[in-house]
Amino acid sequence: MQSISIQIQPEFLADFDRTAFLTQVRAVGRAPEIDEFSEKGKTYLTYTFFTEFPKKLWQDLQAALYSHVEYAKTISPISIAAYEDETLPQGYLILHHFDPAEKVSQI
Repeated sequence: MQSISIQIQPEFLADFDRTAFLTQVRAVGRAPEIDEFSEKGKTYLTYTFFTEFPKKLWQDLQAALYSHVEYAKTISPISIAAYEDETLPQGYLILHHFDPAEKVSQI
């Protein structure tokens, strides 16, 4: 199974506008699975998009989120995006990281 997940970091969750995020991704015809969980006293929010065409999906998500003229400044500094594929050696690739010093990969 292949998917792209976008995780909102716990420290930004209180101010994160979930409706605005869903509006952005639904504009490109996507509806994610939403998972919210607590671990070690922190709450995490993850949006997962399942796909058979990860490269196209990532291009669409970049256009709607990370490259979007207005929304990029909202989502880029608070999220991590990862491509998950069980056939990869680690099982995932980091596609976007809120910390620009972190190494990211391409699909």
